[in-house]
Amino acid sequence: MAKLLDKASIILTPTGYSRDAIHNVKPSESSFGDMTFVQNGTTTRVNENGLVETVASDIPRIDYSKGSGAILAELGATNQVRYSEDFSNALWTKDAITLTSSTKTSPRGVSQTVYNITSALASGDGLFAAFASTPSGQGTGVSIWIKRTSGAGSTGNVWIGSGTQSSGTGNLVAVGNEWQRISYAAPQYGGTQIYIDPEYGHYFDIWGAQGEYGLVSGGTGRITSYIPTTSGSVTRIRDNYFDGGDSSLIGSQEGVLFLEAAAIANQAGRTRGVALSASNSAANRVVLFFGFSSNKITVRIQASASTVLEIYGTVTDQTAFNKIAVKYKSGDIALWINGTEVATSTASFTFNATLSELALDQGNGSQHMDGHVKQLIVFKEILSDAEITELTS
Repeated sequence: MAKLLDKASIILTPTGYSRDAIHNVKPSESSFGDMTFVQNGTTTRVNENGLVETVASDIPRIDYSKGSGAILAELGATNQVRYSEDFSNALWTKDAITLTSSTKTSPRGVSQTVYNITSALASGDGLFAAFASTPSGQGTGVSIWIKRTSGAGSTGNVWIGSGTQSSGTGNLVAVGNEWQRISYAAPQYGGTQIYIDPEYGHYFDIWGAQGEYGLVSGGTGRITSYIPTTSGSVTRIRDNYFDGGDSSLIGSQEGVLFLEAAAIANQAGRTRGVALSASNSAANRVVLFFGFSSNKITVRIQASASTVLEIYGTVTDQTAFNKIAVKYKSGDIALWINGTEVATSTASFTFNATLSELALDQGNGSQHMDGHVKQLIVFKEILSDAEITELTS
């Protein structure tokens, strides 16, 4: 692999950043080809120690919520759950639930008020709160940090959902004695409340509740990075990565674009792109999309303002890391996913403007990436089938 990477013109991994920029590993000298980053507002990430950490405005997030470091590039989201850390507030309904508080170490790794819940012997819906607004037909995503503090055995079951256990819109999760984030993403038409209902005979600490809607009507709910709230809902704006590379680092008529990434949600009907383009224009571009339909990967090559072709592949799970590469050259186009060539085309094309920009969008500042990016590599010339197999395996 090291010899193969010697051929790369751009290598981006989650290792270096500064305010307003994410830094490439290669090139390591001018021109660096780094992407500009804009995110006007504070955000959170899960750091390398597994703790929730606040990140200042315009600082890229290297997030470890999937186990290894990855660049977190998210579309905007709103936490619809008010008082996300204060479960004593009257907006949280306690139905057959006992709630107590004490000062403990939270998932942020600091001492603060943490609430403990246990189920009463009587029947009831548990702990729940209504969302601040009503969706327009989107799925609902709900999440909370939780750990078991006592009870028989090593785990206790906790229901989390946008509906009650009897309605079936949620998951029953086995929770152990360490902080973990449990979640449920409704496939479509989610509810307008978050429910947490613990198994009787077990006690659980809880922290950091979140409820958010999907991106499209009838689409899956999303589980994004934590957005703390108090008396009202809070919105995090999207991450915007653009203006990477230059004409000396991107092949003018041929090359390979490689991406190892995981989408936030398996979202049909919405595209999320990574692109090589000519001066932030859709007229000449090579784009890898997550989307169009469930678990679909799409390649679009557009030249001289005309869509030359689209080719497609599928993955088992968009929300898991997948290794994807597109080889582009007139008459020799191919899509590779996880070591296998899944689609080809012999279509002819000629870009009438020089490809000069790498961005986490569809090449014109829209349809931004919504996920975790572990690797992003650009080659100025096409590679052999054996080399692309090695790259994507």
